[in-house]
Amino acid sequence: MKSINSINGIPLHYARLTNHPYGTIGEQRHFSIDDIFLKVLEDTFEEVFNHCPLGLPDAINTAGIFVAKSGQHAHGCAFDLDAIFWKEKSLVTLNFVHQKLLYLGIESILRKHFGIVLNHLYPHHADHWHMDMSVAVDYHESSKSATLYLQRVLTYIYGKSVIIDGISGPQTRGSMKEVFKRLNISEPITTKANYLKFLDLTAKIAFILSEDKITPLQLLANLEAVINTLPVVNKQEVSQAFNSFVDNHDTSKWINTIKDRHDLESLIDSVLTS
Repeated sequence: MKSINSINGIPLHYARLTNHPYGTIGEQRHFSIDDIFLKVLEDTFEEVFNHCPLGLPDAINTAGIFVAKSGQHAHGCAFDLDAIFWKEKSLVTLNFVHQKLLYLGIESILRKHFGIVLNHLYPHHADHWHMDMSVAVDYHESSKSATLYLQRVLTYIYGKSVIIDGISGPQTRGSMKEVFKRLNISEPITTKANYLKFLDLTAKIAFILSEDKITPLQLLANLEAVINTLPVVNKQEVSQAFNSFVDNHDTSKWINTIKDRHDLESLIDSVLTS
């Protein structure tokens, strides 16, 4: 076990205090960590920032590494990632709805290195990623978090209509087969080499898409996603107001003139041949 306050020269910050609340860049701190786990973490972040179009950040925010509780945290072998801060941009994990592509690009690489990655829709993990090596890297259909990841990239990156519920059913499997065929990846996804290739290609595609200027269509989709998270008592009234706006003749006419800026098929071709 050793004490660190940076990873690969990037300062490690903590922001879960009254004077440094969640969502701010916080302050640099020392954290205890297992030596072997640290090496994997260093390799992971090196790959993330080598591929991320934003480059090296000013700070990485963690909610903890070695923590006096059960599980991998008790051995300094788990990492809770709250946020990443660059000079002109930040990724705060609680804001997944507004930063889906950047979030999923980073998560794709996290999953190449850690068998356990608990993400935004996993219970009690909306505000951080939890990563540890307690299981080997692979895709298991029974894994709720891994299936939530798969369903979200199928939906938000590859444009497939799947229910995001963490359950691998016929709809999810069918869409996955279509995407694997398009990416020239052999099946099944449960073969480690196939899964790693999928993660690698998905990260590259997500990062390129994240550079596109956000369109009004994406903003409307973000708003609808937020509405769907509201308590039932509020959801109906807000949904009615949203639908009356979208269904308005003039609004609908305007929406139909808007096109997404990227050509996904051409983008996939360029990634496959690069």
